[in-house]
Amino acid sequence: MAMPDWLPSLNNIDPWHWWVLGGSLLLLELAAPGVFFVWLALAAFGLGLLSSVIPLDVPGQLLLFAGLSVAAVWLGRHYLGRLSDSGEGDALNRGAERLLGRTVTVTAPITHGSGRVRVGDSDWRASGPDLPVGAAVRVIGVEGSTLIVQEERRLEGP
Repeated sequence: MAMPDWLPSLNNIDPWHWWVLGGSLLLLELAAPGVFFVWLALAAFGLGLLSSVIPLDVPGQLLLFAGLSVAAVWLGRHYLGRLSDSGEGDALNRGAERLLGRTVTVTAPITHGSGRVRVGDSDWRASGPDLPVGAAVRVIGVEGSTLIVQEERRLEGP
C-alpha cells in the first residue's frame, strides 16, 4: 500500500509540514503549564521558512530542527531569566514579605507589643512599640501573618 504524497516521509518533508508542526506545538503550549513548546514551535516555523528558500534533505532538516530547537530554548530561557530577575513578579508569591519597607497606619493601638495596622483595604496584626491609633509605622519584618513595625521617623523642617 502506497503512502499519500501529502504525508511526510523519510524521503520528503515539505516546508508546510514544519508550519503544521509549529502550529501544533503552539496549541500544545496553550494546554501545557510553563513556557517550553513555544520555543520548539518557533524553531519549526523558522525551519519551514528556511526550507522553503533553501532545499534541504530530510536528515539535514531534522538536524537543523534539533539545533534550532536547542538554540531557541536556550535563548528563551535566557530572555525569560532576565525578566524574572527584574523582581516585578516576585512579590506575588512572597505573601506578607512584599510589604517590607511600606509605611502603614495603626488602626488599633499597639499596646504591650500587639495591635493592628491598615494595609490597603485590610487590617493586619502588628507587633512593635506602643503607639496610638493613626500613627504612621514602617513594616520592618514579618513573622507568619504578623507584621513587625517601627515608628516612622518624619523629618522636621527648620
